[in-house]
Amino acid sequence: WKDIEDMTIVSACAPPGGGRQDLTPRFVRHFNMLCVPPPNDGAIRLILSSLLGGFLGDFQPDFKQLLKPIVDSSYEVYTRIAQELLPTPAKSHYTFNMRDLSKVFQGVLMIRPNCCPNKDVLQRLWVHESCRVFH
Repeated sequence: WKDIEDMTIVSACAPPGGGRQDLTPRFVRHFNMLCVPPPNDGAIRLILSSLLGGFLGDFQPDFKQLLKPIVDSSYEVYTRIAQELLPTPAKSHYTFNMRDLSKVFQGVLMIRPNCCPNKDVLQRLWVHESCRVFH
């Protein structure tokens, strides 16, 4: 028999559904439950604006004009897809969350300023990343 001392377990779970099962009260009694509400629209837009704005600091000054349109468009695409493309038994992979939105920005943030000579290239990159993630 082994004794484990001074150990902390941190776990996370989502509501049941989409392949996730209910947790039994017998299991949950061993943990402290902490519920974190999802961030509001303004907080999400601020986070995305901060990420993209800091990244665009290395680019030519006129690229800053694309900050608000890219953030607003990305968030609108994400919210519409999450509301309209609900999972079905035939398409159970239609479960979109904030991770998908972050993948769009991760792809956009990979371009280097010397590979992006004008704003059109950045716009096309955003379209490509959005199609890659959400299609």
